[in-house]
Amino acid sequence: MTVTASEEQREGKEVLSDPVPESLRRQVRARASSVTPGEGSSPGVVTDSIRRTWQVATLAARFGAGMANKPGSLYLAQPPSFAQARDRHHECAGHFGSPLLKLLRLAWGYVHLLTVKPVLNYAEVATSSPAWFFANVAIGVVIWFFI
Repeated sequence: MTVTASEEQREGKEVLSDPVPESLRRQVRARASSVTPGEGSSPGVVTDSIRRTWQVATLAARFGAGMANKPGSLYLAQPPSFAQARDRHHECAGHFGSPLLKLLRLAWGYVHLLTVKPVLNYAEVATSSPAWFFANVAIGVVIWFFI
């Protein structure tokens, strides 16, 4: 049996009015019809931004892949050995005319060979594969906490 609002009013029951007034409904309809969707269901600005980002990412990936596959690229280059680095430091020191500047440049070269290059070579070996990396981290943790 269906009971209508007028029958509930006759029986003395309180009838709840509509929770959303008609003026609010008209405002919502006006706002909804004023929004013009772009391509698909999203606004055009968002779609253009996503499209532009995708194009830049694709271009960067193509450029990076092209640069990495070139022979002689930095990605494929073998780092110089200690002897090659020493020879290069001597060659660079030879460009200076003053003996004092040559000596300072050679001093920097040997500091580089004794401090910076071993650390960089170790970092290269330690990060050459995930297995090497995690093995080095585990050894480092053992040394740091237990020795």
